[in-house]
Amino acid sequence: MNHGQYDMASNPNTPDKRKNRKSDYYGAKKVRDDEIIVGAFDVETEGLGGRLLSVQWGIFGTIEYRTGPYMLDEFINAICQFPKPVIWYGHFAQYDWRYMLETFAVRKMLIEVCMRTDNDVYEIRIMTEKGPVIMRDSYAIWNSPLEKLASSFCPEIPKLKIDIEHFDPQNNEHIEYAKRDVQILLVGLPRLFAMLQKHFGVTPSGTFAGTSLRGWQKTLAPDEIYKVDRLNEKELFIRQAYYGGLVFLTSTATHADCETYDINSSYPAAMIEYGVPYGRAVECSDYHSGLPGIYHVTVKAPDDLIVPILPARNEKGAMRWYRGTFETVVTNRELIFAANHGYEILDVKSGLVFEETVFPFNDLIDHCRNIRRAFKGGPEEILAKYMQNSLYGKFGSRRERLRIIPAHMAEPGEIEGLTPYDDAGFWYVKKEIDEEMRCMPAWAVFITANARLRLLQAVYTIGPENVLYGDTDSITIKSGTRGALDVGDEYGQWKFEKEWAEFRAIAPKVYSGVLRDGRRTGAAKGLPRKGITDDHWRELLEDGETRAHALSLPSLRATLKKGVKPAELLLRRSSVLENSANFTVDSTGAVRVKYAA
Repeated sequence: MNHGQYDMASNPNTPDKRKNRKSDYYGAKKVRDDEIIVGAFDVETEGLGGRLLSVQWGIFGTIEYRTGPYMLDEFINAICQFPKPVIWYGHFAQYDWRYMLETFAVRKMLIEVCMRTDNDVYEIRIMTEKGPVIMRDSYAIWNSPLEKLASSFCPEIPKLKIDIEHFDPQNNEHIEYAKRDVQILLVGLPRLFAMLQKHFGVTPSGTFAGTSLRGWQKTLAPDEIYKVDRLNEKELFIRQAYYGGLVFLTSTATHADCETYDINSSYPAAMIEYGVPYGRAVECSDYHSGLPGIYHVTVKAPDDLIVPILPARNEKGAMRWYRGTFETVVTNRELIFAANHGYEILDVKSGLVFEETVFPFNDLIDHCRNIRRAFKGGPEEILAKYMQNSLYGKFGSRRERLRIIPAHMAEPGEIEGLTPYDDAGFWYVKKEIDEEMRCMPAWAVFITANARLRLLQAVYTIGPENVLYGDTDSITIKSGTRGALDVGDEYGQWKFEKEWAEFRAIAPKVYSGVLRDGRRTGAAKGLPRKGITDDHWRELLEDGETRAHALSLPSLRATLKKGVKPAELLLRRSSVLENSANFTVDSTGAVRVKYAA
């Protein structure tokens, strides 16, 4: 099953002949099982974002604790004695690193800062004579609080509790609290990694998406190879069809007797049921039936549209849902579904069709499903869920990368073309396009499109007039209207989630209600979940908005520009419908999709 359709032995781009380029295929042979020795670090501060009070780190079971003016220097000097295969993990390390970057710059250390966005650092490498010293954020591997890591992998050493807002670096109880956080990482992470190795045969990469990719490759047969195209115009066209989930509401009124249903493993279900396109992408100027394709079209949505089907982009590239006449780039399955529900396809401007549909994920997802059933409620189930849900986005990864460059590491003349990141001139940001990066954006396009279609199929089966709210893989409907909704425990089926005595959708990702058992709950974009009380849910239900206090920590960039500043306590307002880019309320009070601009 050599999907690459070329002879590896004669390929001039094989790894031994292409030392500095990445592999141009996905296959089982390319999975590396790097050894990892876990080190751990943490900091304690005077409140969130306040003055640094202590640094603690550990390796080989020994935990060090330092406070005072030289604590960061002592920490950095210590970890530089242990190059790879030691990897130093901090849980939500992006917080810890903001206290270290100035020291790196002042000492003119040779470092690499790996970023996904302007404020998202997931790895820092310190270059030493012995080799690279790697620091990673363990939150990128275990996307849950440290307390959950302890209860899942080392319950014998639970996270301690103190008045963290008043941490005293000289208080023995507080010192033990700080050391315990490091101990949890030293004990819990190796157990988590051993579980990954046992069930999936991989060691973790810097993120769970990368780890999931390794786990998937482990399931491929030796001759199962998927060729990766390099950056070209076709890829730029394909990426225009890569959209996120559909979030909608049809009414802002309060409704009695409602039910919420969720899709079981929506994205994994789409991956195994519909597969993904593969093979040569051929340009076309008309619709080709029977082949997976992506098309640039002009369409007209019905004037009475309640729940939108075809996404589009505005002039800035942001995802939008429109009525009226507009242009968009979407998959063939979305076009067919839209045409069957009132959309007019006015013109097919261009398209790409693929030779075949392949099903490369079935083995991995079947394996994850079996683990989840066998270890329901355990950490194995959580890891299996991460593995199956994190994979699809890896294929749509952006080629654009940001790199923070210390001024002392810039090449002569390089700084002139870079963006300053701070006022002191220590840091600059460089945007790079990774032309050699492996990705398959068409796979991500079809997986997300098929997941949206599963949601839409349910909405239009029930009737949009009976659906009050939807978000990616869930819908809230009027009780008694479930009809032919496919309810069950299998992937892709719907499961009953909540029964509401009262329910009110207010804006995308904002709703409130009273469950049948009397409890109040909901969602409130714009507000911190921890700070929401029953009174907030009541205010949302009755008034359509509420306010709550939230700690706002300055961004990484703001920290570098202005120094470390304590978090501010702000009064934040829940999102409201008039701020939505996609929906509005008509004269009857019903929520409607906006017309194209």
